[in-house]
Amino acid sequence: MTTKVFIFLLLITTCYAVSFSQASDDKTDAKISNIPDFELSPEAKAAGIDGKLIVSLTVGKDGRASNLRIYGAPMWPCGKNPKDEVVENVRKAVKQHLLSAKFEPATKNGEPKSSDVQITFLLSEMFTKANDFKQIEEGLKKGISPPLVEIKDIHLRATTLPKQLMGTRNSPSYRLTEMQILVDENGDVISAGGLRSGQAELREARKLVCEAKFKPLILNQKAVKMTGIVMYGLF
Repeated sequence: MTTKVFIFLLLITTCYAVSFSQASDDKTDAKISNIPDFELSPEAKAAGIDGKLIVSLTVGKDGRASNLRIYGAPMWPCGKNPKDEVVENVRKAVKQHLLSAKFEPATKNGEPKSSDVQITFLLSEMFTKANDFKQIEEGLKKGISPPLVEIKDIHLRATTLPKQLMGTRNSPSYRLTEMQILVDENGDVISAGGLRSGQAELREARKLVCEAKFKPLILNQKAVKMTGIVMYGLF
C-alpha cells in the first residue's frame, strides 16, 4: 500500500515554525506543490523500519530541491539489527523522493528567492495518521480509538527511564541525541531510532531507550500505541 506523504516544512532557522505559514504580506515560505506517494521497500518493511526522518534542503528560485541532507536514522524493532544497507537504502529512497518533488519557492516582495528548509518526513501511513490530530479527535468522539498517537513530552509518561534519557532540549549536557520511540499497549518500547545522532550515540541510546517503561495510553477505555521523542545525553 502506498502512503500519502505527510511532512512538515519548516524554516531551518526556526525551531517551531508553522508548516507552510505566510510570514507577512510581502514574504512567503517555500512549500511543496506536488509530491508522489511514498512506499517503503519490501526489505525495509520486513526489517520493521518505520517512523520519521529529519531532512534539510535548499529550495531554489526555480522550485528545485538541492543540498539535501538526512539526519539520523529511522526506527526499527528493539532487539533487532537490520543490515546497514537496508537502513541506508531507506535514506536514499527518501532523498530521491524529495528531489523528485515540486516546490513553490519562497518569495519576498513578490519575487522568488532561494531558502533553506527543514522537513519531517513520515515513512508510513500509520505514522501519518498518528499526527493527524483532527482525525484522531473526530474518531474518539465516535468511539473509535486510533492505532497510534504522537505524544508530545512522552518522557513525562515514563515509569522507568534511565538517567541519560531524562533530558530535554533545554537540559545542560555534553551532547543531546533525539530518539524517536514506539511504545506498545503495555507501555513497553518496541522500536526506536535516532532522529539526530551519530552511529556511536545511536547504539548506546537505542539500548537504553528500549529498556524504558511507560504508562499505557488509554483512549475510549482501550490501550493504544504511542510514539514520541526522548532526549539522550551525557550529563
